[in-house]
Amino acid sequence: MTTMNRVSRRLLLLVLVLASPVPVVLANGVPVPKAIDGQGYRLVKDWDFGKNIRDEAALRREFHTRYIYENGKLDRLKDEWQRYRDNENHVFDDGGLSLVARVTGGLKPGGIESGMLRSKWTGQYGYYEARVKVPAGRGLWPAFWLNPEDQVWPPEIDIMEIVDNGRDTTRNSFHYVHGYGPKKTRNMESKLDKSGSYRPGVDYADGFHTFAVEWTEDRVRHFVDDVMVVDRAYVWQHNDGRDAGPAHVLMNLAVGGGWPGAPSAATAFPARLQVDYIRVWQK
Repeated sequence: MTTMNRVSRRLLLLVLVLASPVPVVLANGVPVPKAIDGQGYRLVKDWDFGKNIRDEAALRREFHTRYIYENGKLDRLKDEWQRYRDNENHVFDDGGLSLVARVTGGLKPGGIESGMLRSKWTGQYGYYEARVKVPAGRGLWPAFWLNPEDQVWPPEIDIMEIVDNGRDTTRNSFHYVHGYGPKKTRNMESKLDKSGSYRPGVDYADGFHTFAVEWTEDRVRHFVDDVMVVDRAYVWQHNDGRDAGPAHVLMNLAVGGGWPGAPSAATAFPARLQVDYIRVWQK
């Protein structure tokens, strides 16, 4: 290849990257997940908390730490006990980022501060994956999910929810979809039990696990450690039938409330939801 040809190819590649509506990630060494290998997906967001997001400034460039509602200041949902704060609730260590729940005012509603992430990036459809280690303990409720940026709920896609309420523990996980779409939902394939949860035969609190969804115009497929646990027909719409548009990505450690119940005296605080990475692939 001549020098001119090499220069021309480089210029063409640069033009394509700059003109692309979403970032093109080149030569970053991230393997394509098995679920989407060979299907034309490319990595558009790589929030790697062990490599490229390693301090508070980098975190703030990419994420908010409250819900989008109430002008971006909402710090809890419904009857949850925690309040999302920035008081040592987002801690970097050798393993990545920890969302930390700390008891600051007693074991009661409002007495616990915790951490959460809401992405400034938004997108519609794709493959969303995170590698996390969840904490054990009664009343804890880690979650990884997608929510509409237009602030109209539903729909919602829960990539992963794990609760410890005594009946459910860190040995099973939930993978829901909400809104207009589920009224037409039918499971194409499912490994969920009668309660709607997936039981992998291991304790999620013992180590890191990957949770993902492939989200397309007419279906959502949930994966745990590369195993497809449920494949559903699904439409991302508001209840009035309007397309719900782009979604932001959420990762949070909630505590207490109706579903997980109250934390007990035996629940170990500070509790940590450890996050290795969150990645988004799109076609």
